[in-house]
Amino acid sequence: VDIIGPSKGGALIYLCDCKLCQGRHERTAHQLQRRSRAKQCPEYRAANWSGLEREDLWLRNSYGISMQEFEDLVEFQGNKCAICFKPLESLSRRANVDHDHKTNRVRGILCTGCNTGLGHLGDDIKGLQKALYYLQNTPFDEYKRAR
Repeated sequence: VDIIGPSKGGALIYLCDCKLCQGRHERTAHQLQRRSRAKQCPEYRAANWSGLEREDLWLRNSYGISMQEFEDLVEFQGNKCAICFKPLESLSRRANVDHDHKTNRVRGILCTGCNTGLGHLGDDIKGLQKALYYLQNTPFDEYKRAR
């Protein structure tokens, strides 16, 4: 352990040998006392919060499905959005798990546009029927016929 000098906040910074990567990382006295790992270490992994484990945990907590079930559903849908059939791998953002907000029941995997659209339409059939009626009977067309 070597002392580098004070940080911007005034705490001393130490250069310590890392047991995980055999490199050296800067640490404060507080970090050393807590025995926390250096996030700068290329071998650093937070417990149960990295890679697929992180996604799997998030899916299970949010929707009650595993990462494997998510991937199987995407494959079942032909790797496309369940509404517009846009290829999910072409999306700039990740696919969305569409679910019923009252029951939390998963319905399918959607692109962001379709998922947001459903949400803005009230996430129910009546909202979709109103939007369909609007598209089939636009106010401007009705206005022109009334004149």
